[in-house]
Amino acid sequence: MENVKEKSFCARKNIEPTDLYGAETRWKQKTVLASKVVYDGSHLEGVVFSGQGTISLDQTRHPEFPSTLKVMTHTVVENVSPRPRISLRFHWDAQDFTAYNRVEVWVYPEAVGYQNFYYHFSTGNEGCGLVHAPSLEPNRWNRVLWEMNDVKRDAVKGLSIVPALMGCPPEALPELSIYIAKIEFQTVIPDYEEGWAIENRIAYCHSGYPLVSEKIALTQNQTATSFTVRNLSDKIVLTGSLDAKRFNLGTYKMMDFSSLCEEGEYVLEVGDERTHPFIIHRNPYLSSIWKSLNFLRSLRCGEDVEGVHSACHLNCRTVHPDGRSVPNFGGWHDAGDVSQFLIPTAEIASALIDLAWKVKETNDDLYRRLLEEAKVGVSWLLRTRFGDGYRAMAVLYSYWRGNILDPNNQTVLSNPAENGPFENFLAAEAELKASIAFRDIDSVYADWCYRTALEDYHFAKEGWEKGIYTRRWGPNIESQTGGAACLIASDLYERTKDESYLNDAIFYAGIVLNCQQKEYPHWEKPIRGFFYEDQKRTKMLAYEHRGHEQSPIQGLVRLMEVAPLHAKVNEWRECVMLYREYIMSTIAYSAPYGILPGHVYDINKINIEHFTIPPSFGTEEEALQDLIRQAKQGIRLNEDAYLRLMPIAIQRRGYLATLLSKAKAVSMMASTLKDDKLMQIVRDQIEWTLGKNPFATSQMVGEGYNYHPLYVAYSKQMVGSLPVGFKTLGDHDAPYWPVANNAVYKEIWGHTTGKYLWVLADLMGEPHE
Repeated sequence: MENVKEKSFCARKNIEPTDLYGAETRWKQKTVLASKVVYDGSHLEGVVFSGQGTISLDQTRHPEFPSTLKVMTHTVVENVSPRPRISLRFHWDAQDFTAYNRVEVWVYPEAVGYQNFYYHFSTGNEGCGLVHAPSLEPNRWNRVLWEMNDVKRDAVKGLSIVPALMGCPPEALPELSIYIAKIEFQTVIPDYEEGWAIENRIAYCHSGYPLVSEKIALTQNQTATSFTVRNLSDKIVLTGSLDAKRFNLGTYKMMDFSSLCEEGEYVLEVGDERTHPFIIHRNPYLSSIWKSLNFLRSLRCGEDVEGVHSACHLNCRTVHPDGRSVPNFGGWHDAGDVSQFLIPTAEIASALIDLAWKVKETNDDLYRRLLEEAKVGVSWLLRTRFGDGYRAMAVLYSYWRGNILDPNNQTVLSNPAENGPFENFLAAEAELKASIAFRDIDSVYADWCYRTALEDYHFAKEGWEKGIYTRRWGPNIESQTGGAACLIASDLYERTKDESYLNDAIFYAGIVLNCQQKEYPHWEKPIRGFFYEDQKRTKMLAYEHRGHEQSPIQGLVRLMEVAPLHAKVNEWRECVMLYREYIMSTIAYSAPYGILPGHVYDINKINIEHFTIPPSFGTEEEALQDLIRQAKQGIRLNEDAYLRLMPIAIQRRGYLATLLSKAKAVSMMASTLKDDKLMQIVRDQIEWTLGKNPFATSQMVGEGYNYHPLYVAYSKQMVGSLPVGFKTLGDHDAPYWPVANNAVYKEIWGHTTGKYLWVLADLMGEPHE
C-alpha cells in the first residue's frame, strides 16, 4: 500500500480549481437561497478607477456576459515600495445587505506568461470590510466567492477590487487586461468559521493513524449511540459506542477505535455522516512528507520551477556595510510575498536533514529527496555570507523582476547584510548537520559546510557577547538564543570532542535554566515550567506567529544526550521535567482536541516590542491594552495571569507555526525520555493540523479533505503547502478560519512546513547513526 500511495501522491504536482477534495468545490456547490446583482458589466456609472491604465466596456469576452468592464494596464514595476496597485471602486447608495452573507464576482485576467494573479476584494460597512485575496488563473473566467458572516453590512456603499501589479518576469509580457462581468450578493448556509464546536461534523485525522496509537475521532450533535468503521469493501470491521464526555470546551462525543490495528483504508460512519477514506499504517504521514517536499520545491528561488516560475530574482544582491555584495537568489521563497529570510531557511534545512537520517534505512528514495531539498537551503546559507558574521538575513524581493542588471534603471534590488547571533547559531547548526549528511556523497561540499559551521558559530558567540542583534527582530531573546547556542555547541562537542564546546554548551544551558519559572507562583491556579525571555524573568516568552518555543528544550535535550554523565546533567533534566510538568498541567484545558495551549501571559510582563503593530493601529500603549484584553479572555490563573489556548497578537494572527514549535519541544522530550504520553500529545498536534479540528479541515493543501485555498499571491495553489494557520477573531480565545482568503493567516509559509517536518522527524523512530 505504501508504494502505491506514494506514487499517486507524488504525481499530483498541482491542484486544479475543480479539485473534488478541497473546500472551494464545496463552496461552489452551495445552494443560493437569495441573491441581488449590484453590477452587471453594462455601464460605468458609479465605477471609479485609479492607477495606471484605462477602463472601458467590452462586448466580446463571453457569450454568457453580453457586456463586461475592461481594465487595460501593464505590470512593469521596479523597486517601488509598497507594491504598486490599481483600484476599482463600485459605488452605490448605502444599502442594507444583512440578509446576504456571500459575494460572487466573475473576473477574467488576460495576460501572457503568468501563472497566477491575486487581487484584493472587499466590501461591507465603511471601515468594516473583510479583504479576500484569492488566486486568479489567467486567461479564464474565475468565479470568486467569499462569505462575510462576521462583517457589518447594514450600510454598504460599495465594493473594491484592487489588483496588485506583480512585476513582469522574463517569460511574460507586460500587457494586462482585466474583465469584470458580474457582482452579486448572495445568501447561503454559512460555513462554520469560529469556535470549538463540531456540530454534526466528524473531526478526525484525514491522513490516518499509526498502527499502535490512540485512534479517536470527534463529533458533537449526533443522536446515534454507536459508530462503525468500514473498509473500502464496505465491510464493517469495528462497531463502537458513541460516548459523550464533558470537557472545558464543551460536551463532545468520542469515537475510539484504537483497538483497530490492521493496516488498510477505512471510513468512519455515524448517523448520516460518513468520512472520506483514511489509512491505518505504520507511517500514515508519509504522503504529507512527499507533498511537503513538493511545496518546498515550488518555493525555490533563482531556478526554473515547472508550473510556478522561471529562474527569478537573479539581479538581487545583499550589500555589506563595507560595500561588498553577494547575489542572494536561491534557497526558498519564504511565503506568498516571495521574500526570503535566514531563520526559516536554516531551520527548514535542519529539519530536512534530521528527517532524512530517520528514514535512511527504510526509504532510500525519500532519504535522497530530503537531502536534495536540504542542500537548496544550506547552499543559500553558504553563498550569502561574507565571512565576518554579516550575511543575508532578510531579502525582500517583493515582486517578479526581469533579471537584467541595469543600475541606471534601478533594476538591481539591494538588501543590507546584517550580523545576528541567533541567526548565525541557526546557520551553523544547519551547516554542521549538512557536513555530516553529505560527507559520503560530496566530501568537498561537506568540508565546506564544516569549516563554515565552525566560523559561523564563533561569529554568533562573539556577536552575542557584544550585544549585536538584527534590526528586524530586535534585541536577542535570552532563552531562545541560549537554546540555539546550547544546541550547536553540544553538536560541535559531539563532532570535535573539543571540551571548549562542551563548556560553552554548559554556559548557555545555564542561561536557559535561569529563564524558567521553577517555583509555583502565588496564583489561584499555579503553573510552573514555562519560560521567560530573559534571565531576570521580566518578560514572558511568547510568539505571535513565528514560533521558536522549541529552542530552550532543544538545546537542553541535546546537551543531555552528548554529556549524559556530566555533574550538571540532573539540573538540565530537572528543567526538562519542569517543562514536561507545564505541558501536562495545561493540556487538559484543550481537550478533547489536545492541542498545546498558546502561552501563559502575565499582563505585566508582555513584551510589546515583539509584537507587530501596523502604523494605522494607534499608539504602543493602545496596542498593549489590546493585547491585555485578549490575554484576559483566556483561562484565569490569577488577577494578572492567564493561560490562552490561542496566542495573542495585533496584526500577525495565525498560529500553526507557534503550535508546531511547541510540539517540537515536546517531541524531543518524548523521544529522549521514551515517554509515550508525550508522544501521543505530539500526534495530537499533527492530527489537529490534518483534520481533527472544529472545522474538520486539513490545513495542508492536497492532503486530506476540505482544505481551503491559501494565500499564494504570486503562484498557483501548491500541493503540500501549509498556512500561517488558524487565527482568532477580536479578543476571543478560539480558532477562526473564515472562507475569506488573506494574509497572514492563510498565507503559505515555509516556516510552518519546516516545523511540521521537524516534528515528524521525532515521530519516525530512532535516528540513524
